[in-house]
Amino acid sequence: MLLLDPNNKSSVYRMDLEYGKVVDEWKVSDSIEVSNIIPDSKYAQMNPQQTLIGHSHNGLFRIDPRVSGNKLVESQFKQYATKNDFSAATTTESGKLAVASNKGDIRLFDQIGKNAKTALPALGDPIIGVDVSADGRWLVATCKTYLLLIDTLIGDGRYKGSLGFDRSFPADSKPVPRRLQLKPEHVAYMEDAVSFTPARFNTGVNETEKTIVTSTGKYVIIWRTDDYQIKQYDSRVVADNFKFGADKNIIVALEHNVLMANKKELAKSHSHIVDSPY
Repeated sequence: MLLLDPNNKSSVYRMDLEYGKVVDEWKVSDSIEVSNIIPDSKYAQMNPQQTLIGHSHNGLFRIDPRVSGNKLVESQFKQYATKNDFSAATTTESGKLAVASNKGDIRLFDQIGKNAKTALPALGDPIIGVDVSADGRWLVATCKTYLLLIDTLIGDGRYKGSLGFDRSFPADSKPVPRRLQLKPEHVAYMEDAVSFTPARFNTGVNETEKTIVTSTGKYVIIWRTDDYQIKQYDSRVVADNFKFGADKNIIVALEHNVLMANKKELAKSHSHIVDSPY
């Protein structure tokens, strides 16, 4: 397991889960702070991949723990002159990269070290999380009180049929995000204000992404194409994600417990479930 230390943002730490202790410190840079780390590609953890991707508030870089000295790969490092305030990133199955910011904009890259192929304009609020389908077609960005679903397929112009990771959208044909949010009557039912955790697609090799999961407070929300479900728990949900390889089971981390929920079980829990079109 790889960890970041908020008190030492220039390094990445490797923890041995069997022994429960940190066994390696990888010094990334003397001058660059690591805000976040992500896999080289969506399913890189399943392969003996040695490198990973990191970002600072205004830079993207590859990290290679095999090199001597600092682990930042200088030939695969892109730093912007302006403060972009990068907040989250994700990769496709082929290693293409989406990077979001606290300014609300999203950049799509075909590789590290070059300029973005597509820059989607700021959409209003800070983006706290971003996920992408394995093929790069769909993006889901998480803001505090709503999600944004974005189709990266270029629909017209010279590069019609390409994705925004590979080609730029025409200036007058940027994708229009679909906003996903809870209905007011469901928000009123909750005890606290909505504050979503980063939303994720269901995952799995050769699996088609059909479902999105997120949570707020004691509630897990599952979005499908035309409705959503809400499941209430007894304590605050701190993390959630789909079980790898299917969209039927969800791993839910509570403050003092970890459990797996099945979508069919959720649908039967009428006292805790609300189904509604959005």
